[in-house]
Amino acid sequence: MKNQRLMIGLAASAVIVGGCSKNWQVKRIDPDTVVDLDYRFDDDDAREIARGMIADALSKPWISEHMAVHEKRPMIVVGSVKNETEDYIDPDLFTDVIQEELLNSGKVRFVAERDLRAELRQERLDDQEFLDPATIKQAAMEKGADYMMLGRIKDVKERSNNGKRVISFYQVTLELIDIETNEKVWIESREIKKTAKRAR
Repeated sequence: MKNQRLMIGLAASAVIVGGCSKNWQVKRIDPDTVVDLDYRFDDDDAREIARGMIADALSKPWISEHMAVHEKRPMIVVGSVKNETEDYIDPDLFTDVIQEELLNSGKVRFVAERDLRAELRQERLDDQEFLDPATIKQAAMEKGADYMMLGRIKDVKERSNNGKRVISFYQVTLELIDIETNEKVWIESREIKKTAKRAR
């Protein structure tokens, strides 16, 4: 009886999976191709935001001003980016790209994010117990960040009376704040505006 129920369950699962797979036609496309499924913030919007932020951050005088005083490249840590919209938006979609491009520019340095630092600290503690003393990495040698990158995402949505048309406006603001003095050294906002209309 138990085997019979198991066979029936497996058969039902196969029908469900098979039925679902027949309804999808999958095609690979260039990741830079713009594909809007609806009016909400998406990966294309994140890339557009990132491109503008990177160019602006590298062109403003905060880096040269820091170098003139400290004679070393500024160290940044990425903090929180608050999503104040009604949509689910993962800020990592653009902050990861911004971090990558700024770091690879050779003009700034980055400290690992808080969760990664905790993981690295645990690794160093484990090293003390298990590794060859000659290869153990020293504790209390972490680099402190000069600036923290913080931000927020806001939106405004306007809908027509019949609900068939939507205008979405998104504003992403990022800023770099001196951790020691709380002084803002760079701030930039980027906007996305898109319209959507139902066919029926």
